[in-house]
Amino acid sequence: MSRRLALDIENELSQRELQLLVHATQGLTDQAIANELGISLPTIATYWGRIRIKLGPLNRTELVAKYLEYKSREGTEDLINEISMLREQMEATKEDDAYLLMALNKNPNSVIILNEDSSVLYVNEVTCRWFGYRPEEFLGKPFLDFYPVGRHELWNDWREKFLADPTNPNFAKSRAAYVRHKDGSLIKVIGDTVALEGPNGIRIMWVSRLSD
Repeated sequence: MSRRLALDIENELSQRELQLLVHATQGLTDQAIANELGISLPTIATYWGRIRIKLGPLNRTELVAKYLEYKSREGTEDLINEISMLREQMEATKEDDAYLLMALNKNPNSVIILNEDSSVLYVNEVTCRWFGYRPEEFLGKPFLDFYPVGRHELWNDWREKFLADPTNPNFAKSRAAYVRHKDGSLIKVIGDTVALEGPNGIRIMWVSRLSD
């Protein structure tokens, strides 16, 4: 079973508190949320106070960001669970990795798996579509080939810290990053990183979505 998040927000909050937070992530003002839920503004303020008691003394923007990060990490954990289950099934039936790769190709987010030296081991179809490269243009190449030149030092510094402590949320949580499209333009994404340990060493899996 994969490591659970330190705080399970959806179980921590009441249904009404969660409704308020979800509406806030959709860009609604407190007045609009009050209208949507059929409650008063003072009641909205009371719910925000209860949410802060449970999630921390954060402002509205920080609470929204915390929930969005939680949902992103939750999606990554689901993918890790899917990979684990597929691996167990393949080992039991002595199948190869074909089914695992097919499952990753169905993921709606970009999935990139790197070797420990940061060379590209796998990319799914969404990655190729977003970045404009064919799979064979990715495979075996250093990931920095697809990273903005001015940010190489930042990537190398992050990679060293992540490999030294891959469970540290400061290195693995949702992070904004820029990647280079084949036409030279930059694409902003929000990604989560997970270390996959196997018989051939550590693999770095990066699951990202396009930034709004």
